[in-house]
Amino acid sequence: MPEKPDYLGHRLRVRKKFLNSLGEELADYELLEILLFAASNRQDTKPIAKNLLAKFGDISAVINADVGRLKEVEGVGEAALTQIKLVAEILRRTLKNSAKTAPLLKNREALLNYVSALLKDLPNEVFHVLFLDKKHRLIETKKLAAGENNHVVISVKEVVRQALMLHAASVVLLHNHPSGDLKPSNADIQITNEIISALKKLEIAVLDHLIIGKVGHFSFCENGYF
Repeated sequence: MPEKPDYLGHRLRVRKKFLNSLGEELADYELLEILLFAASNRQDTKPIAKNLLAKFGDISAVINADVGRLKEVEGVGEAALTQIKLVAEILRRTLKNSAKTAPLLKNREALLNYVSALLKDLPNEVFHVLFLDKKHRLIETKKLAAGENNHVVISVKEVVRQALMLHAASVVLLHNHPSGDLKPSNADIQITNEIISALKKLEIAVLDHLIIGKVGHFSFCENGYF
């Protein structure tokens, strides 16, 4: 009988280790390694997992990384990309559903978990809007602009258009600062005021504008900007 490749026995041991603690006792590279098992039946996935962590820093950054940058890692093909982005989408939907379970003003932790997962690991600046109903429950999340590095151009008209289409009673504005500096720029303050003014005419309230960083967030509302 031909001998089984060493990695097959290793996979079985890692799976058993996972099941013993449901992952709590595993290192980040081991979780990624198991995730990538389905992407390759014959390849040792530990080196790929470790290379992903070396490039992106932590498991959250790997899951949320840009597809183009993921492809730069040796061994990451379509199958591996599918596995990684599948987890990212499941996580996004899970956190979004948690944010929908109660009015957002009473569900602050779920809100911050959701928007942080959505924005904190992105390499470029993007602008999202949360559209809420009269009871401050989440209707939908829309990405309305994407830029390069630390700059994004936002259309006030598009924010207004989407709010009307979704019959929103209020909104929460979101964008990220990839640099990690959470302080709002003059442009951030100006566009916030323009959106507030435009939506006020339609009796749609802006409840907050959150700036999301790799670590932490900045709330316009909590810091007295409106």
